[in-house]
Amino acid sequence: MRILILLLSLALFTSCSKDSPLSNSLPGSNDKDPGVEPISALAFKVVGDYSGNTWRSEWTQFIFNSLDEQSSGLLENEINLADLSVINCLKFNSLSRNEKKMFWALFMSSISHFESSFNPNERYWERSMRKYSEGLFQLSTSDSNYYSYCNVDSSNILDPEENISCAVSILDIQIEGSSRREPGRLFPTSYFYWSVLTRDTTRVKVQKFFKERVSEHLPFCS
Repeated sequence: MRILILLLSLALFTSCSKDSPLSNSLPGSNDKDPGVEPISALAFKVVGDYSGNTWRSEWTQFIFNSLDEQSSGLLENEINLADLSVINCLKFNSLSRNEKKMFWALFMSSISHFESSFNPNERYWERSMRKYSEGLFQLSTSDSNYYSYCNVDSSNILDPEENISCAVSILDIQIEGSSRREPGRLFPTSYFYWSVLTRDTTRVKVQKFFKERVSEHLPFCS
């Protein structure tokens, strides 16, 4: 009889061990993995300044996807504090991964607003370079020769998803910096790719566009 009671007690103890489903259902027994994001990055649209031209929420999602697929340094590298100050997001370097995704979506939409007015079919002939700048970020098919994840050619460069993937890769290189370029600069002191980020007249417009929308889309910046 004592042996039977002992066996029953052992079975009950085993069923309540830390590896059992019962144990995992108890309060505090299944703490969240600290590496898991508590909040999802929310895709949003951005209304422009030109007769209601709009950056679509699906384009924001394309940016989120590209940042993940490229294991982008944009989610790891620190940004120059002076640049963050002029767009009212000094907290960027301490934001969560998903919050940073949302930051880059608003920043890139600010670039696109002044490059293409959010028109994915925009084409401009660059006479000095003898080639077209095309799509949301005014890219060239030759970019595929110089940047990873830039699989653009004449058949797909106007496709927002392909155009955005390439633009994320280019911006990553800009922020990474080099021996000749200061890292972490949103607004480089010398020309890199998008002149709207370096010319005095357009740089301030990009900054103003971002600042006017930061409290709506990125309340965690302040």
